Amino acid sequence: MRALNTILLVAMAWLLLSTQASLAASPIVLHLQNPDGGAIRGLIIGIDAYEHVRPLKGSVADARDIEQSLRQMGTNDVITLTDAQANRSSVLQHISDLVQRTTSNDLIILSIAGHGAQEPETIKGSEPDGLQDVFLLPGFAPTPEGSRQRILGSEFNHFIRQFELRGAKVLFVADTCHGGGMARDIDPRAAEMSFRQVSKYTLPVDKLVPVTNESDPVSDLDLDRTAFLAAVDRNTKAPEVKIPGIDGLRGALSYAVARAFEGGADANHDGKVTLKELFANVRQVVYQLSDQRQNVVTKASPGRSVESDVVFQLAQGPTLAATPGPTVPPKPMIPAPPAALSRDLAVAPAPTEISAPIRLAALGSRTNNLAKLTSRNAAIEIVPPVDNPDLIWDSKSRDVISWGDVVAYGIDERDLVSVIDRTAAIRELKRIATKTPQTLRVAPDDGQYHKGRTVQIELSDVTSRAIILFDISGDGTIQMLYPLGSDAPISQTGNLRLQLKVREPFGAEQVVAVTSTKRLPDLEQAILQLDRRKAPGQLIKILNTYLSPDARVGSIGFFTAP
Repeated sequence: MRALNTILLVAMAWLLLSTQASLAASPIVLHLQNPDGGAIRGLIIGIDAYEHVRPLKGSVADARDIEQSLRQMGTNDVITLTDAQANRSSVLQHISDLVQRTTSNDLIILSIAGHGAQEPETIKGSEPDGLQDVFLLPGFAPTPEGSRQRILGSEFNHFIRQFELRGAKVLFVADTCHGGGMARDIDPRAAEMSFRQVSKYTLPVDKLVPVTNESDPVSDLDLDRTAFLAAVDRNTKAPEVKIPGIDGLRGALSYAVARAFEGGADANHDGKVTLKELFANVRQVVYQLSDQRQNVVTKASPGRSVESDVVFQLAQGPTLAATPGPTVPPKPMIPAPPAALSRDLAVAPAPTEISAPIRLAALGSRTNNLAKLTSRNAAIEIVPPVDNPDLIWDSKSRDVISWGDVVAYGIDERDLVSVIDRTAAIRELKRIATKTPQTLRVAPDDGQYHKGRTVQIELSDVTSRAIILFDISGDGTIQMLYPLGSDAPISQTGNLRLQLKVREPFGAEQVVAVTSTKRLPDLEQAILQLDRRKAPGQLIKILNTYLSPDARVGSIGFFTAP
């Protein structure tokens, strides 16, 4: 068992360098293609502006993102309804119109982002717990008239059946939630988080008249040609999250699906995205972006093969010539002898581009000097605790909280810059790991780990792939985890499980996995030279320099406490 030093992370945010080769290459323009030969059609819904329940912040942006991805990938039949446009009569009319346009072998993409809820089932026996999922529309309220502004899960099953009867396949994306649990408790000092779920309610008078007929499926398991992606399971809340490089909050599932449409889910680069590839890609991207607060639920109709059923293809379109721009190639790293791992690396500093600032808030009275904080690696903006900060510093306890989790304990004001730099670096790691993710999980659960507890890091789908695994501790110290000593650098099995033991100091950890078809000795050596050193900025530049084109990167955080 390997000891994992859980100490405070200091990070330097380096913008990823583009190499001469990538600039010289002409990008290939891809477009989506239906493998069955039919059209691809979409109805996309996003609702933030609820009139009578708590509004959301990222659902409209989610809808626009998916719409834009579909259109830029060549799909023209896309209808997007946002906020007030998504009232019940409008949604039903557009679904009806879409059914009429649908022909045999079409692929129908239905996506909804907004609030969800649970109510007693209307079709007896359709749900094991007797509760059905409900999707709330902008005018919903627990009043007689407000009750009309919702769509029942059984109604969506009815609509999906209509598409299937016309010979189409359906991909249904539900970026909402219906339960009330969480993977980890939220620190009460954290800024209020936004979840896509409303409090329980009762309907004294329900004026909704469901759309139904006798041939409707009892449950989604009775559908024949449909695949489902849901943000969380029926017992968990779906948070709106921060996406690296994007302002505001978003739904992690919608973001992941949009990137999948753009080619991110084609794991083996054969131009075909199977259900297995789509599910695995979206599941890992959401898991990473949500800091392990979300586990996506994926389902397919019993008649569809997850292993081999192709959801969509990526067909090559016209090639656009790249316009070379000015570039500063990085100087090669000079490898240090193995016995001198603590010596400095001769690495040319990467040009630093500061984008969105790190938003810092403080609790308590000892905050007068925060405005004087400066960093060479990240812009700093001081904001109130209620103004969506990236970090909150409790000056009394000296804890630093980020998005509901304590990321560092016992941090003095003079050490805050280190935590700020860490936050900037984690942004870059998430950005890298979203492009071609390696499946990476924390076990036994995604909760908070205490001193002495064993954490298991699990990699899957790594047969015949070279593996590098390392940790960035709370203070930015790099720790090589694999391969070490007699470890086999290339996996002979499909899975790798590595046990780590938690010890103080406590806070946030970021475990990163890199896998590739061939061993990357230069990358291994470079990381070993950083072992036990506080150098996350150099690490990010090293990854950009030595990652192979076929590399997959997984990056997950977990949290420890006394």
